[in-house]
Amino acid sequence: MLPRRRFHPDDHLSIGIPLKHSHALACGDMIFVGGQADIDGHAKVTRPNDLVAQTRLAMEGVVSVLAGMGADAGDLVKLTGFYVLHEPDDEQTILETVADVLGDLRRPGPAITLIPIETNCFDGLSIEIEGIAMRGQNGERLDRSASWIPDAAALPSVFSQAVRCGQMIFTSGQTAEDARGTIAHPGSLVAQSRTVLEKQARLLAGLGADLHDAVKANAFNVEPGDQEDWKEAALVRASFFSEPGPAATGISLPRLPQKSAMVRYDVIAMRGLDGRRLDRHAVWPTGHWDWPVHLPYRHGLRVGDLVFLGGQVSLTETGAVIDPGDMVAQTVTSMHNIQKVLGEFGLDFEHLVKINTFYVGTGGEADLLKNASVRAGYYREPGPASTGIPFPYLAYKDMLIEIDCIAMV
Repeated sequence: MLPRRRFHPDDHLSIGIPLKHSHALACGDMIFVGGQADIDGHAKVTRPNDLVAQTRLAMEGVVSVLAGMGADAGDLVKLTGFYVLHEPDDEQTILETVADVLGDLRRPGPAITLIPIETNCFDGLSIEIEGIAMRGQNGERLDRSASWIPDAAALPSVFSQAVRCGQMIFTSGQTAEDARGTIAHPGSLVAQSRTVLEKQARLLAGLGADLHDAVKANAFNVEPGDQEDWKEAALVRASFFSEPGPAATGISLPRLPQKSAMVRYDVIAMRGLDGRRLDRHAVWPTGHWDWPVHLPYRHGLRVGDLVFLGGQVSLTETGAVIDPGDMVAQTVTSMHNIQKVLGEFGLDFEHLVKINTFYVGTGGEADLLKNASVRAGYYREPGPASTGIPFPYLAYKDMLIEIDCIAMV
């Protein structure tokens, strides 16, 4: 197994129970930063409901743990923020605040995706920010390049619409909004799905890649959490990929801040420095759960030393929910599914470097602790960098949790 380096100061953010996760975990050239937030070492929010102050504190947390790994803000390649949406201009406030913390990077900055949520796991918590950075194993900065398209929504100049570092490519979350703030195909999830995939394809082309190089795809759909509502849009997006496609995660949202916007979508892709496609090994364990329509995605995908797992859930082979309404049981099933996928590559939980948990939660800390305490029992220190985010519902009725992961051999 490749060596790991962990950063987890005792006085840093705590959710109130012992966990084995890391605030940052480095492996190879990759550094994964778990969700940082305005929560102190005693599981208390220090600036309740103050979006600007909490955004600054969360980003300072990201920079702090990067420093603990011998890196800095200039090494970031991707940021993802989950924030409680109150006002339409909240995202602009977040972008400007994050940009201020990043400062003048003097090189292409990270891609960024912001996801609105309705509530968070702690009362008064407004935002949680996670990141991925890349730094050479001897401490050297790595070269990077960026890609832009004229019809993407405007971002502060410190961010990139897409950024490439070595073989890795990260894109910012795209919607159907253009640089003037106009939404194409207002209210149509199907048509907007096509628009955002076309944008992603052009961003990747600017960095010498295409959607067939995607290793992870993330879709955040505005729809009511019933599998019938996302089928057609899912098939449209699937048509942009060849098999074996990327690992994929799809999360349901009640709304996006842009009125009539229906989807936000980003990808991670990998392409050889010589321009050649990289070999990929995809797996689908026997008897594993499936979607109700055929999609090109795979439960696990290995490219080089990286293994990407799509969102793992508590479903049967025919897409029926197992243990409806039971968070603990569904968490156990989801974690067992992760173990099965990892096992296909000869890996286990000790190989995880990043884990994201999306769960149904409206009851504050109690909902998080129900699944976090279960998850913590599956890995030993140094555990992966971790982020946990509540949503009012997921894509299937009675499904309560979806967990995706990145592992390294």
